[in-house]
Amino acid sequence: MKRSTIIICIIALMLLSAGIAALVLWPEPEPEPEPVIHAPAETEIRADLVNEAREDIAGVYFTPPEGMSFAVRYDTHTQEYSLDGVDVVFPGRQFTMSNIFTNVSRLINLLVVTERADDSQLDMFGLLTPAMIVRIERVNGSTIDIDVGNMPAAGQGRYARIHNSREVFILTDTQSQILTLNVEDVYDLTFFPLFEFEDGHEAMLAVRHLLIDTGTTVFELRQRTGEELDDADIGESMFHFLQPAAAEANDNLIQSAILENILQLTPGIIESVRPEDLSVYGLDEPAKVTISTEDWSGTLLIGERDAQQGGRYVMIEGHDAVLLDTDGDYSFLNLNFSQLRSGLIWIHNIVDVESVIFKLEDSTRVLRFEHNPADESLLAWLDDEEISDSNGRRLFVAALMLSQSGETNEPIPTDTPPLYSVTMNFTDGSSSDTLELYQLSESQFLIVHSGASTALFITRMSIQQNLLSRFEILDAGGDLPMA
Repeated sequence: MKRSTIIICIIALMLLSAGIAALVLWPEPEPEPEPVIHAPAETEIRADLVNEAREDIAGVYFTPPEGMSFAVRYDTHTQEYSLDGVDVVFPGRQFTMSNIFTNVSRLINLLVVTERADDSQLDMFGLLTPAMIVRIERVNGSTIDIDVGNMPAAGQGRYARIHNSREVFILTDTQSQILTLNVEDVYDLTFFPLFEFEDGHEAMLAVRHLLIDTGTTVFELRQRTGEELDDADIGESMFHFLQPAAAEANDNLIQSAILENILQLTPGIIESVRPEDLSVYGLDEPAKVTISTEDWSGTLLIGERDAQQGGRYVMIEGHDAVLLDTDGDYSFLNLNFSQLRSGLIWIHNIVDVESVIFKLEDSTRVLRFEHNPADESLLAWLDDEEISDSNGRRLFVAALMLSQSGETNEPIPTDTPPLYSVTMNFTDGSSSDTLELYQLSESQFLIVHSGASTALFITRMSIQQNLLSRFEILDAGGDLPMA
């Protein structure tokens, strides 16, 4: 081996040994000391962060580093609170806003973490870049700014200070939550003012009008007045359909499947304020729900489902913001008319009817009345032969009891007249109402009420039981049973 090669190897070994020795002997860097969050004991200093008379505060302003800034103002004349801000599009809950004023004005007897924090301590407490700056504006125009720390305190709450002060306080959980509210926590996003009623049933009874437009079907109902219900000779449903056809409503379904769900809708997530393109949310052609009481009316616009969160995009008419409702039950949009209406096809009060003309398969029968308003009695004739008061009333009820058996998509037959029809002529002499039954098959008949198909059918068996059998009894000289 050459001498030069040996020298190079020796030098290399020396460098390697020196490197290993350096790694072994080089002191390890000391770890960064973890910040020690001071958790004060009960014996430590207590002081007031804010102690203001409630009546001296004109407004409380919330400014987060990101998100919507907002203010809660108080009107001393009306004694009402209001929300204010560039992106504020909904009213606030009075109780929540009152609670803000009460809690923000009385931050007293708090534990003092340190009386003179340096910058590193302020940063450790999350106060150099606070989670929220809360400004209290006094009636006289002067202000107090509170910085709320951006990290939880040791054990509970958060740290806070008067802006630019070096004195740091620790807040309770409740105080921290009040001081870090976002505008959605204050908004009243409830569609229907349920809080005005003692319970849900009372709220449902207060509904006077309901309109649901799904884009393909329209349901319109109104609640009957107490006088109308008292005067009804048959049928006691509280709600009455105006569209798609005048008909009795199934109260149980209207209340449980529609009203209960609509009244409890509380969309709680703001997806977009003043959206530029509603088609993104399916709200360019929304389904609509309009509901009214004697003192209030509101419309909810319902868009598409959110694929990720499974909720519905909605808008409350009059407020330019898209909301995401992840909890509401919108199954009422899938109901159909035949499910919601009662079995009764029509309803009339006997005191308003002068005569009823029955066109049966092979005959025409005429029921005629003379009313005595003084004692509410009546005289009745069937085909010009007098019948008893009770038989006249019960035959009239039999006409009203012609009820739907189901739903059909069959069109009105154009090549044949109706096999059965019932026409009611009213005492005013100028109006009438007709029910026509067109034969679809051996056992089914399409129901056409006042010239419009309701997409419902009735069976031959139902016609026989509810109507034709009554004529058989009367023709045999018997008395009709109660309906």
